Amino acid sequence: MLSKTEINNILKILNIVAETIKIFKEKDKFTEYLLDEKYILRISESELTEQKKNYRVNSLSFVSKIHSSGSVTVSDRKYYHLLFDYIQGNDLFNAIQNLTDEQKYNIGKEIAQFLSELHSITDTSYDMGHYIPVVPRYKGIWKNGHLEYAKLLRTGLSETDLKLNSKKVISKAFDYIYANIRSLEYQTGARLLHNDFHPKNIIVHKGRLAGITDWECSQFGEADFELTHLFHWHFYLIPDNNLEILLKSVVENLHAVLYIPNIEKRLTIYQLEHDLNQLIWRGRIQEEERIYKINGWLNGQIRALFEKWQTK
Repeated sequence: MLSKTEINNILKILNIVAETIKIFKEKDKFTEYLLDEKYILRISESELTEQKKNYRVNSLSFVSKIHSSGSVTVSDRKYYHLLFDYIQGNDLFNAIQNLTDEQKYNIGKEIAQFLSELHSITDTSYDMGHYIPVVPRYKGIWKNGHLEYAKLLRTGLSETDLKLNSKKVISKAFDYIYANIRSLEYQTGARLLHNDFHPKNIIVHKGRLAGITDWECSQFGEADFELTHLFHWHFYLIPDNNLEILLKSVVENLHAVLYIPNIEKRLTIYQLEHDLNQLIWRGRIQEEERIYKINGWLNGQIRALFEKWQTK
């Protein structure tokens, strides 16, 4: 973290005047400062490679507009910076319990409209993976890309020290993926995804969608892959079904996914891949948690939710 003098020197070089400066967010790679409740200044001693991902969504609704980026030298040290708009509001995770059902549904509609705009940005290659591309720039079809992903997951898990019962559950997870892989044959092409689209990255203000933050994980995939984290947070991280009305609204109003055949099987595959990948990354530290979740997906949680929605 920089001193107040160092921050002021950086602002002076950037020709920015700010009366109030507050620490907004601290991460391993960077620190963010809130300037006059108007701008966010991200400062890092390493190059901010994610700025390219931020720039490609710079013209979209609900995205912080970037005003400048680059490097500055202060006291013989080089710093990289990114200056963008501050989005006023609270993240959905903390705000949702105070929203009415009508507000939740309307925010879901606004999210669906935003995702439609985002997904209109297309490419010729897929990126297979959660958070980061495990199979990057894949030129083949969506289904085959996930077969490649599953192969790498299986190799990684074979080298991970896990309990025997966990290995049995993992085997069932791969059995499900291979048995239902044809559900991924439907495709519309590679579309830009946020790829970490969960309630802490969704900002609301006065009962309306205000912005979408944290684009570092964005990559290209099929539109329904975007729903992975919303379903995960609904089942495991948002208490008392507070997210269900909003989630249902997103699904109903996101036309790119509304009529996808076997959507519940596709979403289940994505969830299994996610938790299998987390087992590789976290190992014994999260073994119990991830096996619990994998069992939940295998027991048909997503299918049951869609059936519930269809009967209402």
